[in-house]
Amino acid sequence: MPIYQFFKRKWLLRQPFPDNRLKILESKVPVYRKLPQHYRETLKKRMVIFLDEKRFEGCGGLTITDQIKTVIAAYASVLILEETADYYSGLQSILVYPDDYMAPVYEEGEGGVITEGFEHRKGEYWGAGNIVLSWSDIEENLYESNDGQNLIYHEFSHLLDDRYGLTAGIDEEGKPLRDDEWTHIMAGSFRKLQRRAYERRKSALDLYGAQNPAELFSVATEAFFEKPDELHRENPDLYRMLNNFYRLDPLRWMG
Repeated sequence: MPIYQFFKRKWLLRQPFPDNRLKILESKVPVYRKLPQHYRETLKKRMVIFLDEKRFEGCGGLTITDQIKTVIAAYASVLILEETADYYSGLQSILVYPDDYMAPVYEEGEGGVITEGFEHRKGEYWGAGNIVLSWSDIEENLYESNDGQNLIYHEFSHLLDDRYGLTAGIDEEGKPLRDDEWTHIMAGSFRKLQRRAYERRKSALDLYGAQNPAELFSVATEAFFEKPDELHRENPDLYRMLNNFYRLDPLRWMG
């Protein structure tokens, strides 16, 4: 970390948390009201650095507001309450669309034939330093549904996966390529979700996670924070692994 960044962070953390952001946290960020007091204070500190170092860009005609920045920063900061992950170093911009957006898709078929097209997306993580989010989907997740989904957790957990190589040891069929407890439990959870998706059976995890191991980790992160009781009942080993990774136990404070 450059020395100027080190001292700037120290200076920022000595400043009072802005009243306007606190009001948004209290009224528009449900997770903030559920956190124990000491985590509320930590969350605000994480947010101060996050908001200073990341650039928000409105796309598709969306104007970035304090509410949009505060809500996204808050949920992104929940994932790093116990470990800063250097405030998602490498992430430069958060692009926010008003609704789902069209993204180009390139698929290689048999014989190396490339097919080009477009598909609707709610969000995505670009390894080149950008995260893309749909604001309407964020609002629906937070205020209008009880499906346990959270687009912010989902996309930012992809960044953590990329940073730490969390699912790099699992192939696309769910075979573990490394011999450690984390990899075996993640691989087993992926295969179980694939079976549930094939049999069209409900799960505490969004069945979208059956797409590949990286999606499994992200939907597991959503469930861990949004419906920890259901995840713990269905897959206590997976819950334990996420508990160890995030060093948080939402069962204790996410009633």
